[in-house]
Order: sequence, then C-alpha cells, then structure tokens
Amino acid sequence: MGALFGALSSLSVGMSEMFGRRGARATGVLAVSVVSQGVAALAAFGMLLWLPSQPTWPDLGRGAVSGAGFGVGMVAYLGGLMRSSATVIAPMVATVTVVIPFGVAVAGGAEMTLLAALGVGVALVGLLFITTGGSVGSGMRAGLLWGAISGFGYGVGLAALIGTSSDSGSWPGVAQRVVGCLLTVVAAMVVRSPVMPRGAVRWVALWSGVFGGIASVLYLLGIQADVLPAAVTGAMFPAISVAIGRFVFGDRVRPVQVLGLGLVLTGVAGVVAG
Repeated sequence: MGALFGALSSLSVGMSEMFGRRGARATGVLAVSVVSQGVAALAAFGMLLWLPSQPTWPDLGRGAVSGAGFGVGMVAYLGGLMRSSATVIAPMVATVTVVIPFGVAVAGGAEMTLLAALGVGVALVGLLFITTGGSVGSGMRAGLLWGAISGFGYGVGLAALIGTSSDSGSWPGVAQRVVGCLLTVVAAMVVRSPVMPRGAVRWVALWSGVFGGIASVLYLLGIQADVLPAAVTGAMFPAISVAIGRFVFGDRVRPVQVLGLGLVLTGVAGVVAG
C-alpha cells in the first residue's frame, strides 16, 4: 500500500503543478504559490474529518520543516519552468528528490529487497536519460540549476515527513502547507511581487492547491504504511510533469527522453513489486 499511496501522491503533485504552471504564466510564480499552498493547507485540514488524528509537537515540527522544503521546491520549480522546459527541469528535480528521502529511509533501517534496489537503479538511469536528452537551446543550464534547487527543497520536504506517527493523521500535512504558504507570502513581499493572483487565475491556483493537499495526505499515508516504497514512488512526480509538459503545454520531448520515461516507469514498477 505504501507504494500505491506514493504513486497516487506523485500523480496529485503533477496535477497540482500543471495548474500552477498555467497560473504562473499569467500572474507570476509567487502569487500562484501563495494561493496553492493556502488551499492545500485547507484541503489537508479537511482530511481530518476522515482520518483519526492526534497532533503531537514532534509531528507538527516535521511538517513545518517539510513545509519550508516544499515552499522552496514549488517556487523554484515553477520559476524554472518560466526559464526552461519540464523535460529539462523535471528529471533533475526527480533525481535529487528521490535520493534524499530514499537515503534517509535506508539510513533509518528500512528494509530493501533486491528487486526494489534494482528498480531504484533503473529509475535513476531513466532520469539520467531524460536529463541528457535536452538541448542547450531549451535553457539546459538554467533548467538544471533551478531543478537542483527545487529537488533539494522537495527532497528535504519529503524526508522530513519520514518518521511521523500514524496517529498524527494529516496534521503534519496541515503544518507543511501552512508554513509553505507563510514563507511564500514573505518571499513575495520581499521582492515586491503580487501576493494574490487576479481574476480567473485564482481558480487555477485553487485547483493547484486542492491537488497539493491531497498529495500531502497520500504521501503521509504511504510512508506510514511502508516507508521505503512510498519514499521512492512519492518522489517520481517529475516524470508526471514531463508527460504533462509534452501533452498539455507542448514541451519538446526527444526519443531518448521517451526511453528515459519508460525506464522510470519500469523502475517504479520494480519498487512496487519489491
């Protein structure tokens, strides 16, 4: 179940970033991120009606650290998309995002089967293929830089949630998104960027937040059920973003990158089966 929840979380993150990308094009990254993070916090809070939850300070603290990471990750990712394409940024995000929580889970004593280990290796090779399949003209250098920053933020954000108790329910997700929202507001004020999107863009940002909140809760359920598979499949959302970038936004995808996506999916299947 951990792998399934992680995979569904990745799908939800990809959907969240799809709406976020649409909004960022019209009104700027920070304004969309503020609304998205705020609505995600409300969505995670709403999940408390269905999930038995008992908040504790350690779990809320983990959620807060995760929120700081996710705030950096989301802003850097959307900012990178304004300078490059998802086919360049997403693989770098995925590589860094996978390595950090995976390393934390293994260091914490999580057991890993041979099939799962092979799956992780195949997925990382696939991510490498996607990364090297880009072109300088598509903003490779800028994309890799912003992708590395985003991946570090997301990786820390996911790793921080490892170790939360099952009794905490979605409370860490609430703390995560509240902190992410507040930090994004501060960032917008510092750079004198609009804090709130205008007009119809608000609805786009709202849907980004709904999927973001669902993603947080699914990831929490995954790592509480089976930490290692969830840590891997929950970090594969950039592969979803590449597919969305190709079919929704018309990003250029080369044959070697298609091969890379296939390897990523194969690797994830190995992790799930293991």
